[in-house]
Amino acid sequence: MTKEIALEHAPDLPRIYATAVRRRGSSSATLPDVRYSRAGIRVDVDDLVDYARVCGFPVGGALPPTYPHLVAFPLQMAVMSGDGFPLPLLGAVHVENRIEVVRPITLDDRLDVAVWAADLRPHHRGRQVDLVSEVSVRGDVVWRGTSTYLSRGSEHPEATPSEPPSTAPLERVTAGPVWRLGEATGRAYAAVSGDWNPIHVHALTARPLGFPSAIAHGMYTYARVLASLGPKLPESGLISRVWFRKPVRLPSTVRLRSAFEPSSTLSVLESVKSGSGDVEHAVVANTW
Repeated sequence: MTKEIALEHAPDLPRIYATAVRRRGSSSATLPDVRYSRAGIRVDVDDLVDYARVCGFPVGGALPPTYPHLVAFPLQMAVMSGDGFPLPLLGAVHVENRIEVVRPITLDDRLDVAVWAADLRPHHRGRQVDLVSEVSVRGDVVWRGTSTYLSRGSEHPEATPSEPPSTAPLERVTAGPVWRLGEATGRAYAAVSGDWNPIHVHALTARPLGFPSAIAHGMYTYARVLASLGPKLPESGLISRVWFRKPVRLPSTVRLRSAFEPSSTLSVLESVKSGSGDVEHAVVANTW
């Protein structure tokens, strides 16, 4: 039977990260049957404005499609730091995300959020798990998200990878916005999201976890892409998926290339390194 844990306040993320240093996960092949929830959440206007400024979204109207992830993220961390969770929290890498916007969410809405873990499975570089989030308003689900996290460890070459769609339609697209992501990009996003995972904050905190430099948050680069595509995307009925291919090391310069169809978009985010070709960081597919 699922254990229901209803919280009155958001989990304390600094405390979770501090205690995660001593927690290494386990070899368990099962996930704890637990569901965390919070009810009646109001979006703080100042927090929303800060988020929109960092990620490039306009302010006004419906919430950005990625913003409900921020509301659900503390509950995700509560699940991943809880007793019996098999993967270590620190060093976990966000490898894929899916968002479904059922209908627009406004500042007037009170949000009920629920999060649980699902589908622990092998990855060719370790193990991965889905953190499933649902946001409801007055009993109706208005937003769904699935965040897939990888914990690197024993390799499983037989694991079937999740592959993005072909980027062949983008071969003739040579122009697109170019963004310079500075060394402090991870700290700026952490300040508005609460995601202070050490792999994003500074090279000195990323290196002990296997990264030569800090890497950009996946949800930051994803948000930048959706903000850039904003006028092309509907406010409801949107299904958006991102595959994070290679981490964006900070600092970096990245370019976005996109192709548009009547009810879909396909984008690739890449960095351009002189003399070494383009490095593909993320593929984003939107349908409606």
